[in-house]
Amino acid sequence: MTPRRHGLIAWLGRIVGAVTAGYLGYLSVVGSKRLVRPETRPFEPPMEGWPTSPADLQLPSEDVHFTTDDGVTLSGWLIPAERETRSAVIVMHGFTGHRLGELAAFTPWLRRRYHVLQFDFRGHGVSDPGPITLGSLERRDVAAAVHFLEHRGMGPIALMGLSMGAAVAIVAAPDLPVTAVVADAAFADLHHPVASRMRAERYPFAGLGSRLIVAASALRAGTRLISPIDRVAHIAPRGLLLIAPREDALISWRQSQRLYDAAKEPKELWIVDGAEHASARWVAGEAYERRVLGFLARFLDPPPRGAARPSSAAASVLG
Repeated sequence: MTPRRHGLIAWLGRIVGAVTAGYLGYLSVVGSKRLVRPETRPFEPPMEGWPTSPADLQLPSEDVHFTTDDGVTLSGWLIPAERETRSAVIVMHGFTGHRLGELAAFTPWLRRRYHVLQFDFRGHGVSDPGPITLGSLERRDVAAAVHFLEHRGMGPIALMGLSMGAAVAIVAAPDLPVTAVVADAAFADLHHPVASRMRAERYPFAGLGSRLIVAASALRAGTRLISPIDRVAHIAPRGLLLIAPREDALISWRQSQRLYDAAKEPKELWIVDGAEHASARWVAGEAYERRVLGFLARFLDPPPRGAARPSSAAASVLG
C-alpha cells in the first residue's frame, strides 16, 4: 500500500470515528432528555369513550394526595372494596402515562375483593413534576403509597404494575411491607426498552446507544438508575407473578423469563400468547382476572380459621 493510500484510509477512519462519536454523543444528550424529561400524556382518557374518573364507572372513590420522603406530592384515587376487608392493591401505570389508563382495565374487578389505590407517578398525570428514572426515584412514590394505606389501617398490601409500573414494583418491593407483586410486561434491564424503541425508529447502534442513554440519564437525573434484574431476587418471601405478552415488540417476553429465573420462590410466570405490549389483560380476558385474583388470594386473603397462611415455598407455575 502506498503512503498516499495509507494516509487516505487513516484520514477516512478519523472522519468515520469523529462522526460516530458525534452521533453517539447526540444520542446520549437527546435520548437521556427523552427518557428523564419526556413529553407525558395529558390527563385524559387514552381512548374515546373511556372513563375520566371512577364515577364514570359508578365506582365510589376518594381523591387522595400523599407526599414522598423527598417532598413530591402525588395525586390518586382510593376505591373501596365491595366486601369487608383490609387488604389493598396498589395499581401503577406505565411510562409517560397516568392512572386513567388502568382505571377501566383493572380497578372494577380488583375492587370486588380488595381496596384499590391508583396514583400518578412523579412527573406524570397531575402529580408534582420531577425527573423520570423508571424505578430509582419512583420507588419513593411507591413507599409513600404503601405508608398512606398503612395509615388508613389497611393491609396486607400488594403491588400491581404495568410496563414501567411493573418494573417499579419489582425495584420497590424488597424495601416495603408488601406481601405480593404482580408485574405485567416488566423489563429486566433498563436499556432493553430503550434499545427496542431505537430499533423501531431505525436508529443505528441501538445496543450501544441504549446503554449510553441510560448512563447519561443517570447523570441528568442525579441518581443511579436501577434495573429490576438487580432487585428481583430480594422480593422473596413476597409472592411474585410475572405476566409476559408473547408478541410484545417493546419489551420481549424473554425479559420476564430472565426475571423469573433470577427470582426466588414463591414465583409464577405466565406467558400470554397473542398479546402485544400492555394488552395481555384484554387478550386473556376473564382468564387474566382469574389468574391475578387467584394469585393475590394466596397472599392477601386471611386463611380460614385454624389454617396457616401459605408458606414462602409455594410452588411456581409456568404457563
